Amino acid sequence: MKQYVGLDVSQKETSVCVVDETGRPTYQGRVASGPGALAALLGKKAPHAERIGFETGRM
Repeated sequence: MKQYVGLDVSQKETSVCVVDETGRPTYQGRVASGPGALAALLGKKAPHAERIGFETGRM
């Protein structure tokens, strides 16, 4: 099953949304913005991610 991930990045936390190939959300949550925390979450919640998009503010 294909998965697609959206990340809304800020300095302390990143909001994460994972949807399946039909557009149905399979996970929504927040994680610390560090690379280790993001990698661990994506490995668990989106192991079949086809694409990952991110939005940042004034960073």
